[in-house]
Amino acid sequence: MKFRTAIAAAAVVAVAPSLAAAEKKISLKYLTAWDDRVQGTKLIGYAFGKKVEAATKGRIKVSYSGPEVVKSRQQFQPVSRGVFDLNLSVAPYYMGVTAVALGAFALHADTEDWRKKGYWQYFDEEMQRFNQKMIVHAVGGSGADVFHVMLKRPVDPKSLQPLKGRKIRANAFYTPIVDPLGGSRVNLNGGEIYSALQKGVVEGAAWPVQGAVDFKWYEVAKYMMRPRFGVSPYTVTMNMDRFKKLSKADRELMLRLGHELEKEVPARFDEGTNKELKILAEKGVKETHLHPDVAAKMTAGFVKGVWNLAITANKKTSARARKLYEMARDNGDAPKTLN
Repeated sequence: MKFRTAIAAAAVVAVAPSLAAAEKKISLKYLTAWDDRVQGTKLIGYAFGKKVEAATKGRIKVSYSGPEVVKSRQQFQPVSRGVFDLNLSVAPYYMGVTAVALGAFALHADTEDWRKKGYWQYFDEEMQRFNQKMIVHAVGGSGADVFHVMLKRPVDPKSLQPLKGRKIRANAFYTPIVDPLGGSRVNLNGGEIYSALQKGVVEGAAWPVQGAVDFKWYEVAKYMMRPRFGVSPYTVTMNMDRFKKLSKADRELMLRLGHELEKEVPARFDEGTNKELKILAEKGVKETHLHPDVAAKMTAGFVKGVWNLAITANKKTSARARKLYEMARDNGDAPKTLN
């Protein structure tokens, strides 16, 4: 009888530390590339944090910082080093470190299919090279129509280069759109665009459809170039060392909640986009259309352009980006050639 009691006591002692670890209170520092005027911040960044806090009944707390603390394009390294635990961003912002995730912008808007075909895992492996773990890779919409260009004046529907002579707010990601249409790119953060449009520093801005209302760009740019284009993947990554320090249960929880959010996000973005377009119309913003031939060429060229950018933008990651392209091409999810 005493022997059984001793065994039971030993078992309690052995289990107690693991239970205590599982119930340990945790604080996570979450860095977002934008403030809450960008829908991705609310629908992905904050939404994930809320899921974690709700699922753990507040045992895991999340505190947020944004571009006012670390500029959007400078956030990758602080997360890799562990200064921050989590980061909401997009691949064009960290292409100087790795351009592999840019390939996601040339894929179809179906992250479940990405998981089945190994794309999601490939992106995760790439992030781990830089001491980050992919937690969420969500697409901001259900189709290839997430982005557009807002303009101060309409395009000439007969022109083959309707943006010729115009300066457009656009980072390298928009090169396949702006450059072939004759425009020149000026790289500005979201918060700088209103003033630049107002003062004539730029004559247009390439950005996701959602954003113009919260940033009030409709006051200084009354036209939306059509057609819309592209898919918009967002990444939520976690410092790998911090991730490994979580209990197994908490690691599994983070990944499960991330996967859950990926399924929810596209419909929420679609709803938000439709609402945004309705508001812009009410504010007097009008559509301005490219010539059909120019539009078709632009759309096809955009996908090839994004793949080429992913492969050529960073010499150190070029081979891995090309391998991703070849994987997608062999699955019928990328053009047969990039010429």
